[in-house]
Amino acid sequence: MTESATEAINQLTAAQNVHADGGLRLTLGGRPEEGAELTVEVAAHPMAGDRVIGCASTQVFLGRETRVHLADKVLDVRKDIDGHYTFLITTPN
Repeated sequence: MTESATEAINQLTAAQNVHADGGLRLTLGGRPEEGAELTVEVAAHPMAGDRVIGCASTQVFLGRETRVHLADKVLDVRKDIDGHYTFLITTPN
């Protein structure tokens, strides 16, 4: 998780009044090499079976299939001029 992603997650969870157990759930619809769509949602707590990835007080929840495909990836974010976030999955250098 990049520093930008951590800041964005903290802002999103705070805006939705999600507290300490909450975070961002990532779900990958399909295989990344086939152009899978990434679904991002603020969640009050992890679901059963989620792996919790944390950085300080920031948490990301990944289901089994998603974590298999994202094991060696980095979560980043871009913010557009309207203040909307677009989360990106990248390969580390």
